[in-house]
Amino acid sequence: MIYQNKNQMSDTNFSRGGDDLLITSPIHQLEDRRHRRHQAAWAGLALLMIGSFVALGQNGLLLTASILPTKQAPAFDGTVYPIEKVPNWVKLQSAEYKYSYEQIPASKMLNTPFYSADALARTVDTLKWGNAADDAVRNQKITYPVPYMGSYRLNGLENDGSHLAVDIKVPMNTPVRSIANGVVVKLANQTNGFGKHVVIVHQNVPSLEDPNTKTTYYSSYSHLGSVIINEGDIVLRGQNIGLSGQTGFATTPHIHFQIDRINAPWHPFWGFTYQEQVAAGLDFVGAINASLGKDKAYENTINPMTFVQRNLTTTPISTGSQTSVPNSTPAPTPTPVVTPAVADPVVAVPTPVTPTPTVISFAFNQKASYQLGEDIKMTLVAKDQNGNSVNALDESALLLLSGDVGNLSKADVTTGDLSDGQFVFRLQNPRVGQGQVTVMYKGVQTKSTSFDVINPTPTPQPVATKADLNRTKLFADVAGDEGFYDAIKYVKDKGVFGGYNDGTFKPDQVISRVEVLKVALKSSNRQILPTKGMLSYTDLDPNAWYIPYIATAQQNGITQGYIGGYFRPAQNVTRAEFLKILLLSSPVSLNPTVNNAPYSDVNTTDWSAVFAQFAKEKNLLPSTAHGFKANEEITRGEVAEIIYRLLVILNTGSNTYTAGLANS
Repeated sequence: MIYQNKNQMSDTNFSRGGDDLLITSPIHQLEDRRHRRHQAAWAGLALLMIGSFVALGQNGLLLTASILPTKQAPAFDGTVYPIEKVPNWVKLQSAEYKYSYEQIPASKMLNTPFYSADALARTVDTLKWGNAADDAVRNQKITYPVPYMGSYRLNGLENDGSHLAVDIKVPMNTPVRSIANGVVVKLANQTNGFGKHVVIVHQNVPSLEDPNTKTTYYSSYSHLGSVIINEGDIVLRGQNIGLSGQTGFATTPHIHFQIDRINAPWHPFWGFTYQEQVAAGLDFVGAINASLGKDKAYENTINPMTFVQRNLTTTPISTGSQTSVPNSTPAPTPTPVVTPAVADPVVAVPTPVTPTPTVISFAFNQKASYQLGEDIKMTLVAKDQNGNSVNALDESALLLLSGDVGNLSKADVTTGDLSDGQFVFRLQNPRVGQGQVTVMYKGVQTKSTSFDVINPTPTPQPVATKADLNRTKLFADVAGDEGFYDAIKYVKDKGVFGGYNDGTFKPDQVISRVEVLKVALKSSNRQILPTKGMLSYTDLDPNAWYIPYIATAQQNGITQGYIGGYFRPAQNVTRAEFLKILLLSSPVSLNPTVNNAPYSDVNTTDWSAVFAQFAKEKNLLPSTAHGFKANEEITRGEVAEIIYRLLVILNTGSNTYTAGLANS
């Protein structure tokens, strides 16, 4: 499954944990660059390409179209589950959740449970621990945390979103099998997205809609740890193709199991592009939850578990051989998992212990209502059964927001996020409405109380002066009494900072990295590179408007990317980050020595201290009543004001900004 941090387009990866478990990488739309060369045995053989290369995702990467092999697999003889055995999750001890496949005792393994949409839709609060029937449902919900066309609300409901695969939670090193006879048409290993994945084509198989009609399907298995087959291999039903892992954007081991129709233009298919997501004003999780691309998903994929279960066979699985199956790699026989007769300190459980609910409990500190325009933040509190603060989590906890009131600043909570048992998160791009936050940890849901986001309570406004009333309205939302009016007018007239197509400026809206780069470079009259230069970031659309600005900034040492090859163009910018970009873009001299803290919340050793010092000396900040606020996201209005003050200083030759200086 795929999950964004979140801060999906921020510098955080969109991943999270599931119903007791996982949720993975937030970026299925980022398919791999590589179109691998086929094996030597394929040299000279023509492939039938259906469609053409298709651009997808924020990178605009090229994806291979559907491919029909020149080889022919044995006739369809039924299906098997892609995973043969999974843990009996409700019987595992806490430590065993981290065990790999070979470490879990055989007595705690089960045949892969039946995939039932009705069972998955049951809510956790209807399940009783120790009840055999309820434990079976709980195992289904844990094994299949996100169903076909589900959402990241983790409610187990099919058709609640546009996640076009089924996620199967498994331990590391779990054998993964081909569901049916077929030919391997793609192996890929990418550092993001689907990670290491395999695509197998199955020809002349029963159509899911009409079993009497034959069709072609493509099954894919993503986030693998290792692969033991090659492109061009013929594989048989039940043949091992590799072992599970957590490659790509995956926070825990699992298999993203998907089946594409023959008409899908690439594999694994995804239902929406990054551009479509941004145009809809959604982050990655929000796009899935809002069912973005659902029609395309239905057109190009099927419910993979329904197909498998409709065609399950009890016919023994043939092992195949090099002579009977040309160019295939025989699947090694899995080593049986046997519980050691002698107690093993790593694997054995000395004394059976009845499973108990998690000892970590969560609570929310929040207000009943928030006003638009204020810093909307909440605190997640983690404690153990004795009421002590908890700073270590066994796996990521997932935060989910219900209600159309904005986006969470971060969707997954890890050990590194907790400080004294607390994690502070914010509501970004808030909208009027009612919301609620749910934290998911090891299958347990804890909900916050509902909160309201409301329009600010009207307060008496100062009577507009005659001068204010005579001011020209700059934008639909910037009239004469706007606090940043002079600054916005100045940068607008200079061609530095404009508004939106709808005629607004949105002075209270936060601003992204690429927007800041554009206005900072334009304010300094930097020559913008006409081409993208040598940009190798994996999360950029090479045809996007912002490429020349990033290339210019990179060439001039103004900004750089992040570890892992990301630039994070849509990430919101903090006050300190903006000042750094602006001042490094401008013809100013910075004193690298900071002897005295310029603000009460700045240490002389902070990386941002030199920029805060310059801002203090030049009076660049519009408000310093509560300190520098280095990590607070900056708004478009504040950006306009700071650029205005800096340009006025530079143009007048003054040492510091004072009101009225622009007219002197």
